[in-house]
Amino acid sequence: MNNLNRTQAFFAITFFLVIYILWLMIKPMLGPVIFGAILAGVFFSLNIYIQNKLKVQRAVASGITCSLIFFIVLLPTIFILISVSKEAVGLYQNLISGLGQKEINDFFFGEGAVASLIKSLSDYLSIDIELNMIKEKIIGFFKGASGGILSTLNGLVGDIFSFIFNLIIMLIVAFSFLTKGDILKEYIFELSPLPKDQEETILSKFNQMNYVTLICNGVGGVIQGGFAGVAFFFVGIQSVFLWTVVMILLAFVPLVGISVVTIPASLYLILTGKITSGVILFLFTTAVAVVVENWFKPKFIGDRIQIDSSFVLLTIIGGMSVFGMGGIFYGPIVGILFLTFVDIYHTHYV
Repeated sequence: MNNLNRTQAFFAITFFLVIYILWLMIKPMLGPVIFGAILAGVFFSLNIYIQNKLKVQRAVASGITCSLIFFIVLLPTIFILISVSKEAVGLYQNLISGLGQKEINDFFFGEGAVASLIKSLSDYLSIDIELNMIKEKIIGFFKGASGGILSTLNGLVGDIFSFIFNLIIMLIVAFSFLTKGDILKEYIFELSPLPKDQEETILSKFNQMNYVTLICNGVGGVIQGGFAGVAFFFVGIQSVFLWTVVMILLAFVPLVGISVVTIPASLYLILTGKITSGVILFLFTTAVAVVVENWFKPKFIGDRIQIDSSFVLLTIIGGMSVFGMGGIFYGPIVGILFLTFVDIYHTHYV
């Protein structure tokens, strides 16, 4: 091996070692870094508008934009997490206290619709339905579901120092991208072997998907979850704020959406004798979801991103399995980047 080969080998080994160490350093902060970049991409146009409108330097405009991000997005998120965590505790306690022997006995073996259905099935199949078995299964299910929600929310707000640290990292990353995003873009483009027009296409798709995921789906989610929450309040369902937040998050998931909550809630009302309330809740929330998904979102999104809902659903599920709740945002971005690379390959390299 001559000196040149030894130098190249040494450089390659050192380079990959540095990359590996850098990955280990950034891995604990990967979520805040990615989300900071996403926020910067979403609010980049606003940052340019502030800079041109106020005629200030980019750094000043970026500081104003980050302040708006904090007060409009992050601060309400902190408040919502704390409020939802408290309400989840109350819901958990109400569920456990409400699932006593008498309540279960009245529901399944009283005079209601469910009790009549169970009696008919029992008579038809000639089997005895064990009360204790039903109680054990129901309490186990609700304990597991509500306990899981409670532990997840407490985990989000319990380690307050970690949360604040991630918040600071997120704002620093967003500020850096807003301030020196053009320089960073050119630096990355120089490292990439792709032609500049293809690089611009990839970046454009990334920013468009960010806008669709955060702004369009976010506004649509607030509309669906907000109206459904109002309906929950009027039909007498408890923990309205908690269910509203859950439905806003679920509204990001295509095809399924808020129906995961509204359909069981409607059935619960119907089975407990509140048939009119259950039917009205189902029809109202379904109408809101149909209008938002089939009229509002297409109008809002326009021609930015045309992507199959089933594919988005799969990317969200896959993203959540890797990134947790952040996968709701990261999954579709990875999916659209994959489709963009495939389209570039078929257009230019086949």
